[in-house]
Amino acid sequence: MSQILYEYSGPMLDSTQSEKFMAAVGRDYYAADCKVRPQQEDLYLCNTRNWAGELPISEHRCIGARTVVKRSSQQVQNSAEDIFLLWIPVRGSVTITQSGRSAMVARGNLALSSSLEPLCIETMPDDGSEHLSYQISLPVHILADALSEPRRYCAIGYSSNAGAARIARELFLSLYEESGNTDRASSMILAQSALNALFCAVTEDKDAPVRLAGARELKLQRLLDYIALHHSDPELTTEKAAAACEISTRYLHYLLQGRGMKFHDHLWEARLDSAFRQLTDPALDRRTIAEIAYSAGFKSSAHFSRAFRRRFSQSPREVRERCALENESFINSGSGLRRH
Repeated sequence: MSQILYEYSGPMLDSTQSEKFMAAVGRDYYAADCKVRPQQEDLYLCNTRNWAGELPISEHRCIGARTVVKRSSQQVQNSAEDIFLLWIPVRGSVTITQSGRSAMVARGNLALSSSLEPLCIETMPDDGSEHLSYQISLPVHILADALSEPRRYCAIGYSSNAGAARIARELFLSLYEESGNTDRASSMILAQSALNALFCAVTEDKDAPVRLAGARELKLQRLLDYIALHHSDPELTTEKAAAACEISTRYLHYLLQGRGMKFHDHLWEARLDSAFRQLTDPALDRRTIAEIAYSAGFKSSAHFSRAFRRRFSQSPREVRERCALENESFINSGSGLRRH
């Protein structure tokens, strides 16, 4: 079920409704001045949202009016929002003015806008007095990882009637419509495919998806290597790992989510695997369970024991005793063979 961000049905908006609409835009996108210009007596205005993995996809529907959203230099300076919007018109048109450029896009086209520069966005209804468009919110780090100077791609219309752009458009629209029928992991994979198609389309580089995926994989592998080397640090945090890998904490989560992973879950698994190896190593049989827990990065032996049992369905002591018996049996068996 789509989340309703704002909805109004009735005659011309009064000041209260206008303020509510502006507040909704500020809450869900960025601070801006918003106007609704009625073109008939009754109007309908509705913004809804679904999710494609971590990407919000919003639907903007307006009947009987056009909307104008302006973001000033002062608003850019005073607010920290750093998102790009991918606009996909279905009915009517969208005009984006930014960076000295202006692009009017209708069905069969798409365009990008950025919150990092002043802009003006106007939506217009079609001949049936209805406007319908979709906006995909893209955090800056996603585009910066994929495109050189992503703002230079804004306020430019891209045909989505064929090729990679059409694939991106159809995937994003399908992800919105099928949000309730698609699990999170599958949705994230499809959203990444749509993004790769989008980046390929705007750069006209057929090798873009391969190159982009490679860059992400290298950063992800560096992160995983760092966790593997430093999991025993009881003070290891997302901030510490991100700083060491020269990425933001938000991008850290984005990298891991692409693999269906969470930082702390992966960290605890690395620590538990380390503890298991130590418990089953005969050379460490004189080390206490508490010492193993602390050496693996746990601050509490009690917490370690509970987490270990949840993961391996046995207590640390039971694993150690079973391993000791298996080693003894193996040694005896080996000795018996030598005697014969």
